[in-house]
Amino acid sequence: MTEPSPPPSSPKLAGLEGEVAALLDHDMAEVARKNPGRFWLALAVISAIILMGLSAWRQGWFTPMTHVFVELPGASGVQIGTPVRLKGFKIGDVDDIELDPQLNVRARLRIASERMPLLGKDASARFGRDGPIGGKYIELLPGERAGQRLAQGAMLPMDVGNELEDVMGTVKVAVEKLAMAIGKMEPILDDTKKLTGEAAEMRKDIRASVTTVLANMEAMSGQLKAMGNSAGNVAQRLDKDSVALMQDIGKITSQAEAAALSARNSLAALEKDMPPTLDKVKEALSSVQSSAENVKLITEDVRQMVVEIKGDVPPAVRAARSAAQDAAVITDGAKKTWPVSTFVKNSTLPKSPTASISPSVSPTTATTSAP
Repeated sequence: MTEPSPPPSSPKLAGLEGEVAALLDHDMAEVARKNPGRFWLALAVISAIILMGLSAWRQGWFTPMTHVFVELPGASGVQIGTPVRLKGFKIGDVDDIELDPQLNVRARLRIASERMPLLGKDASARFGRDGPIGGKYIELLPGERAGQRLAQGAMLPMDVGNELEDVMGTVKVAVEKLAMAIGKMEPILDDTKKLTGEAAEMRKDIRASVTTVLANMEAMSGQLKAMGNSAGNVAQRLDKDSVALMQDIGKITSQAEAAALSARNSLAALEKDMPPTLDKVKEALSSVQSSAENVKLITEDVRQMVVEIKGDVPPAVRAARSAAQDAAVITDGAKKTWPVSTFVKNSTLPKSPTASISPSVSPTTATTSAP
C-alpha cells in the first residue's frame, strides 16, 4: 500500500499567515503520513486561524493606529465603533468611552497612523449625521496645513454648537427637497382634484343612469310577467281548441273519404254507361247529318224550281218554304236533345233561298193555304 503523497505546499503568505504556514508545513506533512484524521483536523484549525487573521487584518488590527482623545458633553448617541471621518472619508473609529471622576466623558479615537500627517495641531472635532434620522459620526476638522502636526494622545476640542447647526442645515436641505417635491406634486394634485370633480359628476350621471336602467328593467320584468301569463292562457286555449280542431279535421277527413268513394263509384258507373251513350250519340249525329243533306237537296230542288217557274206557282213556293221550315225545326230539336247538345256546337243553318222570296200573296190567301 502506497503512502499518500504530501499535498503541494502553498505559496508563503506575507506577514503572520506566511510565517504560520512555513512553520507548520513540515509538521502537517508528518501528521498527514501518520494519521490522516489528525491531518484534516489540523487543517480545519489552521483554516479557522487564517480566517480569523484575515478578519482582524480587515478590521485594522494589523494596521498601525494612533490614539487621540476628545471630550464630549455626554455619551448620548456615541458608542464604541462610531465612525471618525475626515472630509467624508472614514479614517478611524471610537474604540473606548469612559467617565472620569470629574464627570467628564472622554472618548478615545483610533485613527490610522498614515492619516495623522493630514491633521494639524489646531484640529478639532464636531458631530455629524448622515441624515435627519441617520446615525452620528465624528467629523475631524484638519486645521492649518502648515505648522506642527497633531501628536499622539492629544486632546481635540469638541465644537458642540456645530452639531445643532449641522442638524438645522440637514433639516433645511431636507425641507428644500420636500418643497421641491411638493412643487412637483402640485400639478398632480390639481389634476387629481379635477379628476375627483369629474368623478363626482360622473357618479351622479351613473347613479341617474342606473336608476333609469333599474326602472326600465322593473317595467320590462312586469311586461315579461304579463306576457308569460298571456302565453299560459294562449297555451291553455290552444290545448282546448286543439281537441275540437282535431275532431273537425277528423270529420272533414271522413267527408272527404266519403266524397272520394262517391266520385270513384260515379266514375265506375260512367265507365259502364259511356259506350251505349256514345253509340246513341253517333246514331243521332248520323241522323242529323242525313237530315241536313236532305234539307240541302230539298233546298237545291226548290231553288231550281224557283228559277224555272219564277213566281208562276206561289203555292209551290209556299209548300217548299214550309218544308224547309219543318226541316229546320227537326234539326234544331236534334241539336237540343242530350247528349247531342254537348258535342254539337250551336250553328245557324244557311238561309233558304226561298226565304228571300216575298210572293205577292194576300193575307187571306196565306191563311187559307197554311197546312
